[in-house]
Amino acid sequence: MSASAPVLLGYGTRPLPFPSGVPARVLAAPPAPAVADLPAALDAALAHPEGARPLQEVAGPRTRVLVIVSDASRDEPRAELFAAVRRALAVVPDDHLTVGVANGTHGPGPLAALGLPEDVFRRHRVVNHDARDEASMVEMGRTSRGTRLRVNRCVAESDLVVTTGRVKPHYFAGWGGGAKGIFPGLGHDDDIRQNHKLKADPASSLGRADGNPCREDLEEAIRRLGRDTYMLNVVEAGGVVLGAVAGDVVYAHRAGVRMARPWCEVAAEPADVVVVSAPLPVSGSLYQASKLVPPAGMLLREGGVVIVCAECPGGVGPLRTVNEGIFQLGVRRFLPERYALLLVSGMPETTVRETYATFAPSLDAALASAREIVGKAEPDVLVLPDAGDLVPRRR
Repeated sequence: MSASAPVLLGYGTRPLPFPSGVPARVLAAPPAPAVADLPAALDAALAHPEGARPLQEVAGPRTRVLVIVSDASRDEPRAELFAAVRRALAVVPDDHLTVGVANGTHGPGPLAALGLPEDVFRRHRVVNHDARDEASMVEMGRTSRGTRLRVNRCVAESDLVVTTGRVKPHYFAGWGGGAKGIFPGLGHDDDIRQNHKLKADPASSLGRADGNPCREDLEEAIRRLGRDTYMLNVVEAGGVVLGAVAGDVVYAHRAGVRMARPWCEVAAEPADVVVVSAPLPVSGSLYQASKLVPPAGMLLREGGVVIVCAECPGGVGPLRTVNEGIFQLGVRRFLPERYALLLVSGMPETTVRETYATFAPSLDAALASAREIVGKAEPDVLVLPDAGDLVPRRR
């Protein structure tokens, strides 16, 4: 579609207007039908799980249960997800249910940022996972690809592990959600990074769930835990919840992918300049905003320019991880051989200069630089206002 109507880019604490005088195509997901009653949808998913028995039949009063919620870097309805699991596990006493926060490599954050009711923290043991805390880890074996599997002790101490989250596009695991809440969510820092090395494989790609080495490795890891594992995920597209899936961490996840795919896959002609953005929390740091580059690269012509618009109030993130572990290992392969990448953010030029991106003081300045780089007075510009929700395909 054309950018004749005003276009607001997700940017950070407030939207960033795209310049009205710049001709551009806008690529967005089709308007998705939001679920009318989220608690009812969650209850229905739990009552009709994929590849598993209903939770009520799995757990009893003596079952030790671990319920995993995502950290605050993901915008998920954690309170509603937890409440639905708790309703299904009403027979389990409070002291038999532990809440685990899947921080992965991010490190423990404030519990208040999770949006869970205060009584959750009063009634249940809470484990705010630290992937670098050796004393909290238990050895659980290795995958067939050689990934060592150490997880938080709370996993080993549980009979039943229920992971919550959301299914949406992910640039190297194919789609988020599913097993990811358990591992890497509660994994050891070194083991997570070992799994993430598989992002260099071209098959570990955006929108690919089956035949994806990275996802296959982490799903194998979950099977090796020797615990009953279960998932409850919302399915998201275009910033709205389409529905929910529950059950086996693989079968239910794929059901969620099938639900999301028609609302996330979009096709477009490649462009000289691709502008990408996303609302918070994706635009909160370059660590998170880097995941916007693969959708841009998939639609960028040789010698073109990617403009990432992300305010980054949280800064870059761990610099070496961002430059090497994220960009060079996983993101760079989505870009053509010749490209330029400009970053419009709230960070100073001295900070951006240390990253893989090139500083741009404003979106207007970035577009002017892009015109010079591609050598066209009016380059073909494509805008993805919420690139993190898209699985692009070239026409």
